[in-house]
Amino acid sequence: MVGINQHLTDPRGVIQLNRGYKERIGWLFLASLLLIVIMWGGRLWNTISWYLEPKTDIQLYIAAPGGGLEVENAQVATSRFDAKGLWEQMQAVTKGRGESLLPSDAVLLDSRLEGSTLVVSFSAELAKGQYLGSNQEIALVYSIVNTMAQLPGIESVRILIEGRTVESLADHVDLTTSLKPDLALVVSQ
Repeated sequence: MVGINQHLTDPRGVIQLNRGYKERIGWLFLASLLLIVIMWGGRLWNTISWYLEPKTDIQLYIAAPGGGLEVENAQVATSRFDAKGLWEQMQAVTKGRGESLLPSDAVLLDSRLEGSTLVVSFSAELAKGQYLGSNQEIALVYSIVNTMAQLPGIESVRILIEGRTVESLADHVDLTTSLKPDLALVVSQ
């Protein structure tokens, strides 16, 4: 009687599989590879298409912790050149910084055009959770206004919180009206 080990190993001790097992393992490998391609293919395609898609050069106005605005040159995919795309770019840039006035949990809830005014509504986190002196509030508000005003046809920006008009974020900047960009707030770098 021949033992199982004698059928599965050659004289060098290498395990020998019969042809049926080799084919099954090969098909399992191909199936798992196909599954990986399907799962990651969409993400990979989105990444590739972002690099291939035409881009628009923009300037992000980032609120400096001590007040004033720092300018960061960036590119945004043409299909993402809207209020949401600019907001996401601002958040991405500020996350890479140690200290930021832009709350990371603030969300752009809605944006709409009213003539040449862009009306943007943010979640309450934009106004909560931090003390803002006058310089910091001015910097935070105008980082949004100056960045959003780069969109075509926009002359002013109106900021709402949770869809409602508020007097200000921290009692220093009047948000009951629309605001025009103010490039005088840019600090030299």
